[in-house]
Amino acid sequence: MSNLKKYAIYLSFLVGGYILSSVLIFIGLNVNYQNISLKGEVPEQISIEKAEANKEDGRIYGYVSNNRGNNVNGKYIKISIYDGNDELLTTEYLKVNDVEYDNSKMFKARFTADRAVSYSISIVENEQS
Repeated sequence: MSNLKKYAIYLSFLVGGYILSSVLIFIGLNVNYQNISLKGEVPEQISIEKAEANKEDGRIYGYVSNNRGNNVNGKYIKISIYDGNDELLTTEYLKVNDVEYDNSKMFKARFTADRAVSYSISIVENEQS
């Protein structure tokens, strides 16, 4: 067998191993997440794409919109996380900046909380609200 064929086989094994490991890592990181439910209502400026958690942490993805009647720039998105007994586990604040009028901007919230079951979301003026 020529050296070129040997190197081609080595390269194909390397690329195949990389693809397989990437797929397995993605599955391993995302398979344990379960959807969590909304408690209350979502403000009209926010739309939620995904809200999920596992035993230790969670993530919420969505969009925040800015319009002339409700300017959200400089405000905070407040996300409260609850367990199965409706006890508050944690609260996260995301500062909203640079959202142009009549446009939306994606936000990503990550939190650490044991056994999160539900969440509430609102827009507040400061982090202490």
